Amino acid sequence: MSHPGEPLAADAAVDLHLHTRYSDGKWAPRDLFATLAAGGLRLVSVVDHDQLDHLPEVMALGDAFGVAVVPGVEVTAEWRGLPAHLLCYAPVPTGFRGSALAELMAETDARMRANTRLVYETLVARGYRFPQQAETLAEQGGEPVRAADVAALLLAHGAVGSPGEAMALVTAAGYRQARAPIAKVVAAAHAGGALCLIGHPGRGEGELHCFPPTEIEVLIADVPLDGVEVYYPTHTPAQIEAYAALASRCGLLVGAGSDSHGPRQRAPIAYPAAQVAPLLERLGVAVG
Repeated sequence: MSHPGEPLAADAAVDLHLHTRYSDGKWAPRDLFATLAAGGLRLVSVVDHDQLDHLPEVMALGDAFGVAVVPGVEVTAEWRGLPAHLLCYAPVPTGFRGSALAELMAETDARMRANTRLVYETLVARGYRFPQQAETLAEQGGEPVRAADVAALLLAHGAVGSPGEAMALVTAAGYRQARAPIAKVVAAAHAGGALCLIGHPGRGEGELHCFPPTEIEVLIADVPLDGVEVYYPTHTPAQIEAYAALASRCGLLVGAGSDSHGPRQRAPIAYPAAQVAPLLERLGVAVG
């Protein structure tokens, strides 16, 4: 069921932005697909961050649970020093072709892991101890991979009282987000036959930059992005209207996704396929 095999109905339920334990999500892949199937989702994309290792398992689970899967990944990028997340989707019939995007993400991942190790070792040198590390980071094999893992260690061991305090301490210990230049991401994705949409542009908290439509117009004049994630759970009605108008005005594809990270966090969302029909058709999935 990696491909629906026949045109999706206009009201078929799709969600093109999901995460699992392969990156920063809490979903076990099988549990996610069981939930998706039970909820009537017909087509989804799991876009775990900055790697493609998740694709074989999620494609197989799509077949097992009868849920079509668009190969996808969310890439941590930057433009003019501003952080941006790019949703890269490959055509269903071919998947990601070539190695350019994977190699670029591997470079970003290596820098991220090196920085995480630096932060961890700095905190240990400052006297912090994590005797319950193996249990706290069991899903990561007991070792911190991302800055959030170090924050989780601080929280689990009572060194701080809140996630915000944990990340402040991690930042003070030398944390710096690893990001790939957006032009390189788009070029690598296009070389492999994939499309790139800017994800959740209306967010702006934490390490994210809020991209208003006027700024996206400047961005697409500089870098040939394919689209924008218009439908997103924290976008306000006014933002959705503005991003939809931008897409129409500039000929951009429209994306829709929940950004679900786990069963105790935001749930998957059943967006109608008609909202993203041009994007799906570019990816080899007819909507009719």
